[in-house]
Amino acid sequence: MKKTIRTYINTILLFLIPFVVISFILAILSYFMQTNSLVMNVTIQIISYALLILAALYFTSSITQKRLSHCLCFTLIYFLLSLLMHLGNINYLHLFLKSLLFMAIGLFKELKTRK
Repeated sequence: MKKTIRTYINTILLFLIPFVVISFILAILSYFMQTNSLVMNVTIQIISYALLILAALYFTSSITQKRLSHCLCFTLIYFLLSLLMHLGNINYLHLFLKSLLFMAIGLFKELKTRK
C-alpha cells in the first residue's frame, strides 16, 4: 500500500513539477520576446501531453497488479486536480483527452503484459 501511494505521488510530481517550471520559463520568454499567445498555448499543450505520456508510462511500469483500476483512479484524481487548478480557464476537451490518453496507455500496457 505504501509503495502504491508513493507511486501516485511520484507520478503527480513527475507531471506537475516540470510542467510548472517549463510554463514559468515560457511565461518569462513571452514577456521579453512578445510572442503570440496562440504559439505559447500550443507549446504548453504539446509539453503537457508529452509529460503526461511520460508520467503514464512511469505509473503503469511501477504498478503491476490491478493496473486498470489504478489507472482509472489516478485519472480521476488527475481530472479533479486539473479542475481545481483551472477553475477560471477550463478546457474540457483537453481534460478529457488527457484522461483518455492515460487510460489508453494503461490499457495498452495491461494487454501487453498479459501476452
